[in-house]
Amino acid sequence: MLISTLHAQDHFERSVRPILATKCYGCHGAEAKLDFTSRAGLEQVAAKIEAVTGYTGRIKMPPGGKLSEPELAAIRAWVWQGAPLPAVQAAVSKERWWSFQTVQAGTPPAVRNGGWVRSPIDRFVLAKLEAAKLEPAAPASGFTWLRRVSFDLTGLPPNEDETREFLASGDRAKLIDRLLASPRYGEKWGRHWLDVARYADSTGADEDYRYPHAWRYRDYVIEAFNKDLPYDQFVREQIAGDLLNPPNGAIATGFLALGPKLVAEQDKVKMFYDIVDEQIDTMSKAVLGLTIACARCHDHKFDPISTKDYYSLASIFASTKQLAKIEGTVSQLYFVPLVAKEIAEKFEAHQELVAAKQKEIDGTLSGEGTRYRDANLPKIAANMLLAYKVYAEGQPAANHEVQRWADYLKPSNERRVHLERWYQSTDRETAARAYQEEIIEELARRKRLQAEAKAADKEAPRFLAGDHRLYTELTTGKGPLTLPEKDRESFLSDKARTKLDGLRAELAALKAAAPPEPPMACGVGEDKAIDQPVFLRGNVEAKGEIVPKRFPKILSKEASPVSGGSGRRELAEFLASPDNPLTARVMVNRIWQGHFGQGLVRTPNNFGTTGEPPTHPELLDWLAAEFVRGGWSVKAMHRLILLSSTYAMSGTVNGQDPDNRLLSHFPMRRKTVEEIRDSLLLIDDSLDLTMGGALQSGKGTDNEFSDARKSIHPDSTNRRSVYLPIRRSNLSTLFTLFDFGDGTTSTETRAQTTVAPQALYMMNSKFVEDRAANLAKRLQGIDAAGRILTAWRKILGREPSVTEREAAQRFLDGFPGNNPAERAWASLCRSLIASNDFLYVH
Repeated sequence: MLISTLHAQDHFERSVRPILATKCYGCHGAEAKLDFTSRAGLEQVAAKIEAVTGYTGRIKMPPGGKLSEPELAAIRAWVWQGAPLPAVQAAVSKERWWSFQTVQAGTPPAVRNGGWVRSPIDRFVLAKLEAAKLEPAAPASGFTWLRRVSFDLTGLPPNEDETREFLASGDRAKLIDRLLASPRYGEKWGRHWLDVARYADSTGADEDYRYPHAWRYRDYVIEAFNKDLPYDQFVREQIAGDLLNPPNGAIATGFLALGPKLVAEQDKVKMFYDIVDEQIDTMSKAVLGLTIACARCHDHKFDPISTKDYYSLASIFASTKQLAKIEGTVSQLYFVPLVAKEIAEKFEAHQELVAAKQKEIDGTLSGEGTRYRDANLPKIAANMLLAYKVYAEGQPAANHEVQRWADYLKPSNERRVHLERWYQSTDRETAARAYQEEIIEELARRKRLQAEAKAADKEAPRFLAGDHRLYTELTTGKGPLTLPEKDRESFLSDKARTKLDGLRAELAALKAAAPPEPPMACGVGEDKAIDQPVFLRGNVEAKGEIVPKRFPKILSKEASPVSGGSGRRELAEFLASPDNPLTARVMVNRIWQGHFGQGLVRTPNNFGTTGEPPTHPELLDWLAAEFVRGGWSVKAMHRLILLSSTYAMSGTVNGQDPDNRLLSHFPMRRKTVEEIRDSLLLIDDSLDLTMGGALQSGKGTDNEFSDARKSIHPDSTNRRSVYLPIRRSNLSTLFTLFDFGDGTTSTETRAQTTVAPQALYMMNSKFVEDRAANLAKRLQGIDAAGRILTAWRKILGREPSVTEREAAQRFLDGFPGNNPAERAWASLCRSLIASNDFLYVH
């Protein structure tokens, strides 16, 4: 419940409060009787706001007109979530909040039970337990600890040889070092960061354009964890890698580039600043644990982050190249060449020649389309009458042109209001002439408006599909006034046909001579530095004062740290500075969370006043200080945590600490969806451990309901799950079933739901069935005494107890049907796969 509540509060700050600020504060501000800027006022109005703003209640607000549908949807979502409001932290001023204070590397406290202490971490934990008069849980068994640490570091269970070797030696430090040196480590912990970085392989939304080179960023993250790239350098590269290590450094800036984008948004200024806002939100949550994006429309209501702070950061990202081309119906994504500048320029110059030649071809076809349209305008009425006889009376079409009109006019289940006059007419000749005159008049109107704009040296008017639906349908797409697709060449003039033959030959020659496309990355680059104004109430049309490029004042006292360019290089240094009180704290908290399920701060993306304070503040600061002192080594932090008695505890719950806030026991967790799928593939030794690369190809978008638009089906490949492409608008069912997230926002903690379809998947999935059946076949080749033992080892990683052996044998002996041996063993294997021992890490 905590996670969903925090998400709902974030939704209020990001989506609802800006609406109130723009549409309501004018009348319901601090001086009003009903004050929407106060908690009391909002609580008073929450139950009625949906009806009031939806114009369905007795009172209709705002008086200037009903809110837009997206605005109403945001308010409805907030109300349906229970209208949660961020908690008020009144005890401490914003500026004195713990996370904004300098990290204090205190001394581990003294404890009474010194024999329990293996690591300084244990002193901090035990001191809290002793103060509460509690005892830590007993140590977990060697096997439990082995399986726990193996999943935590690699996402895979230990194999039989590893289990046998560890249980014989008990050398935990040696085992940890081996797991950290495994390539599987980077795949597991890279996925942790990809969650935080909201990684996906497409833009999402209706267009859902592919990010064809996103996989390079994913592979960069995995490699960075495997080679233990110091975390401060990891942060620098993701913010400004193109400036620090060109051209390959651009791959790391996929952190900024791979967010969701509404590339078909027609308000291009709003679209651009929505991209900037999303980057600020992801960067601030991922690295600083702050919700800075809440200050887009007003000063942050709870943290000491001003609107000026927000737009100072916005000026940095607004001075960064985000798109190859913003203009046009669909903005074009920006890809960074990973080759020397002169090679990239040569390729781009040749592509411009190809594009120019294609434009000539398109222009010639467009001219022929105009000629065809104009020639057929006087025949509209006659063709409509002939078409009626085809679709209504069953007469054959006189020609292809009439057939096209018949296909268009034939009634369908879709209601087309603009054709109602035609369908209901009793005088079709008069109706047809009226339609013809209407289309001719609409064309004349458009030509007149275009001529007037040109004469006044103004931008040409844009005509939308809804401006005149009939004209749009007739003159675009496959409409009957467009050049036919079938036998198109026969409808072209001789002059145009000759010209097109020459242009197409030239285009083919250009393509044949094109240099190979260089490797590309989805990244960002430097752009023209801009002077960024504050947008009043977040409205891009309401410009306030210009702000300098700088960082939030609560974290940086330097007035103007950016001397030139976008400022990303300086931002990267600020974020990675050991003097920054948040960066190290946030990351060690994420590492702790990766091992214990919950961070010491249980709101990993929110260290602000609406987040939870740490359960062990002194331990968090000590870990942060050790992290910096140890060169920002993530692997060293793993060793420190994993060799502690705290990590080695069993899962026995203490009734006086049921939520484990005092860390009195080790929390059991369900495997992630990746761990479930990868473990299943290990059962029959079919897991493909090939690293890196792309599993899908292609650029742009796909037809809305095509299979190409979907994320690759998990059953279609045996590669590790981290390499499966993520399409934001169509995640695989398996991922959504087991709480993967949405790949759209920074995921601080994955949910752990328990719903019936999860159990049904384990029972009915063809993927699970195949794994069980394959293992069952292998078991037939093993002596009878060893089959049950092997099944337990392959699926659960351990040997069965005497009771389990006896129960398994009874199950096999009593399995019904003729010649049931193989089916019985397959059924037994599936039962073990569906067990909690397989699905949970203890």
